[in-house]
Amino acid sequence: MHLGVLPESHDSVVCLTLRGDRLLMVRHRDRAWEFPGGHAEPGEAVRDTAAREAREEAGAALGDVSVHGYYVLASGHVTVVTSARVVDLAPLSGDFETVEVGEFDTLPEDLSWSDGLYAHLLTELELP
Repeated sequence: MHLGVLPESHDSVVCLTLRGDRLLMVRHRDRAWEFPGGHAEPGEAVRDTAAREAREEAGAALGDVSVHGYYVLASGHVTVVTSARVVDLAPLSGDFETVEVGEFDTLPEDLSWSDGLYAHLLTELELP
């Protein structure tokens, strides 16, 4: 992970969402639990992508979005890492790929990816 810098270009944005001191995550219909995130629209700013994805996938309105850096997967996929506090939560619309929103004190065992990346990000960024 590259903290404190942004890449020249990126494929997606992930937002480590917090509601109070709890992790707010979404359950993807074809995977498991994950943080909201996804591909940026053409010309969309990083913070705007994080806010849009959180709204679409979790029904979450975010406070200030912090940009922390980025990581690159072995495939070359570049993801910008953000975090934000949830200030409001609306019911899911059913129009997107998530089927449930959950709040957790710790990462759930049933994660979409078992590579340890979420745990590493939370530790590095000193988030709950």
